[in-house]
This record gives sequence, C-alpha cells and structure tokens, in this order.
Amino acid sequence: MTWWLHTRRLPLLAIVTAGFWTVALVLGNSSLPLPQLGGATSANVPIILFAPLAPAIALATCYGASAPLETTAVRRVAVLDILLAVTVVVTTAVITAPVAIGWVSGVNAFTADVAVRNVACYIGLALIGRTALGNNASTVVPTILAVVVSIFGYGPEQVAHWWAWPGASATDVSPGWALPASSPSAFTTPPGEIFHAAREAWRPRQGRRAPPAISSR
Repeated sequence: MTWWLHTRRLPLLAIVTAGFWTVALVLGNSSLPLPQLGGATSANVPIILFAPLAPAIALATCYGASAPLETTAVRRVAVLDILLAVTVVVTTAVITAPVAIGWVSGVNAFTADVAVRNVACYIGLALIGRTALGNNASTVVPTILAVVVSIFGYGPEQVAHWWAWPGASATDVSPGWALPASSPSAFTTPPGEIFHAAREAWRPRQGRRAPPAISSR
C-alpha cells in the first residue's frame, strides 16, 4: 500500500483536482467565443468544456507506466487504481453538490452538473486510451474530443450536436457519454481480474495456505 501511494503521486493529483474545482466554481459560467465549422458561424464555448481535462490528464500522469512489480504483487494495484479514479469523480460531485442544490449563489447549477459529467467521461476516455494506446497516449483521446467539440460541435442557434455531449446541457440525454462514463471499471481491467484482485486484497492472510512442498523423491 505504501508503495502504491508513493508511485501514484497523490499530492499532484490532489493539487490539480483542487485547481479544477476552483476554476469550475469561479469561472464555470465563463465562455470563449470560437469560430465554428459544424453549422454555426461562431459559438460561446463554455470553460467547463476544457477544465475537466486537467484532473483526467493528472490522473493518467499519476498512474504512470506499469511496473513489473504491479503484475506480480499479491495485492493487485488494479483495484486501487479504479478506486482512485472513482474517488476523483465522487469527490467532484460532493464539492459541486451545494451549487447544484442551489445553496451557493452566483454560480449556475448548469456548471456543477456539467463539471461532474465531463470529469467522469474524460477520465473514462483517458482510461480507455490507456488500455488501447498505452499510458503515454492515454490523454490524447479526451483532449482531441474537447478540441473537436469546440470547433465542430455546435450547430445553428449554438445548440450542441447530439454527439458533442461535453458542450451540451446537463439535461440533454445523449447516448454518446454513457460509454466513457462507465469506463473506470469496465475498460481498465477484465472483470475476472478485478474480482480476483479484490479477493486477494481483502482475504485474511491467515486463511492463505502455502502450496505443498515438492518432494525430491
């Protein structure tokens, strides 16, 4: 466990994620006027489209490249890595909950809902990229999506297309974000390995029996 805490560089992840919360709550209502090639002449692209990239990139950076020890450790790191990704999303939901409920004035509830959705989906896309492309290229997937949405994602009347869910309202039901949102547990490790890792991690040590000795006869 100590080795995992050291290799995952949790202080870096905590600082970047806290910075993301600050930007989301302070500047979440801000937008950038950008030219559009998806049907609209221009659109006011919200800051919250880009801000959630920060924790997703930081998480991928903190994961780093898999060390040989990770594949042989009794307490598999896959379960801890998945819990770390889920913790970032859940903590973001908790931090932004007062805004979504309406307890904090001056910040649009739209910002809180979209922040949670986008950070969950960007992290999911980064994990898919980590599995498919390797850790060094994992953040390319959510970054390219954010750039494409900012340029091609808005049609007439500045309404986001169905596939441009990072720039859409939180009330829009789009099937495009369901897949990456479910990725932290579904795409990082096969289900059988997750179950095995969890069982090995929490099974009492005294219940484990050593393999029988091989006789030299």
